[in-house]
Amino acid sequence: MQLKELAQKPKLERVTVTDEVVVKAYGEPLEFYMWDRQDLPTYLKLANMKDNQDQLFDVVKDVVLDEKGDQVLGDGELLPVDIMVPVLAAAMAQLGNIKPQTSQS
Repeated sequence: MQLKELAQKPKLERVTVTDEVVVKAYGEPLEFYMWDRQDLPTYLKLANMKDNQDQLFDVVKDVVLDEKGDQVLGDGELLPVDIMVPVLAAAMAQLGNIKPQTSQS
């Protein structure tokens, strides 16, 4: 197979957050969109999230989009913490090879 055969423009994909805490708190699953392919810097930020929590807000702002491909979060806007972590986990799972980091007690 030629590498060129794998090259495609990114497509928007719907992601559904079905986390039990989110559904209980908000009464339904939450949906957002993200590109099925990310640029390498964004992918690496997601892959290294456990080592650099400071990038959490930037990554969520970059990858969480609406159905038109526009960022959901504007300047100065933040998601509630109870949504932020499940959204990030869903985004990481959508990318496939990145396993969400879980805290261990």
